[in-house]
Amino acid sequence: MSRRAFTLIELLVVIAIIATLIAILLPALASAREAGRLTRCLANTRSIAQALTMYSDSNRETYPYWSAWHTWQGDGTGDDTPGPGWCEMAAEYLDSREVFVCPGRNRPEVPFAYFLQSRYASILNNGRMRTSIRTPQILLSSQYVLTGDANQPILFSAPHGDSPKAPNCDPDDARWPSVFFQGELVGHKGSNNLAFHDGHAATFTRYEPQQMTWHGREMRNWEQDLAPPPGSE
Repeated sequence: MSRRAFTLIELLVVIAIIATLIAILLPALASAREAGRLTRCLANTRSIAQALTMYSDSNRETYPYWSAWHTWQGDGTGDDTPGPGWCEMAAEYLDSREVFVCPGRNRPEVPFAYFLQSRYASILNNGRMRTSIRTPQILLSSQYVLTGDANQPILFSAPHGDSPKAPNCDPDDARWPSVFFQGELVGHKGSNNLAFHDGHAATFTRYEPQQMTWHGREMRNWEQDLAPPPGSE
């Protein structure tokens, strides 16, 4: 019996088919991988919000304060501002420090990828650092952003941000907008994960004026002036 071997043309056709299938599958695999990262990041955001709530429950309904630049377990020298950063305060209520790491970013360079919503605390206290909010001050519980993806380069160390300092474990939005800041730090192709005071978390691709606010009693966005209007607070 004679055996028929593949001809060169047949082999090239098979290779072309395989290459075409790979080209079709690669974008789908990349999308699936990114969807998995986004889901894990959303879970991190929800866990951080829960930790902040537990911290509040243990501290007379007071959330962690915002401050300046803090390095993890620093001693108040060098880049570290004396006292703990909010991540250090919340860490006691988390299973692992890895929760602060966004799956869509490079871990060694961005170990703290989420911000504490602190603009409201800043407004209530005339911009003073080391100030925080209390649960009774939040009336818009389902719209009040508690934490989420931070995309403000000034909050991060180089090369992922503008700062030459060691990684900051106190990212907040008291002085700079941190959410929907479209820059290189966006870890999910323009999407932002946010967690709210009532405990729910969601993914957004743009600012939604009816669904999110940094103010506890009014619907306000991050582009508004930090100075409180006359007669308020």
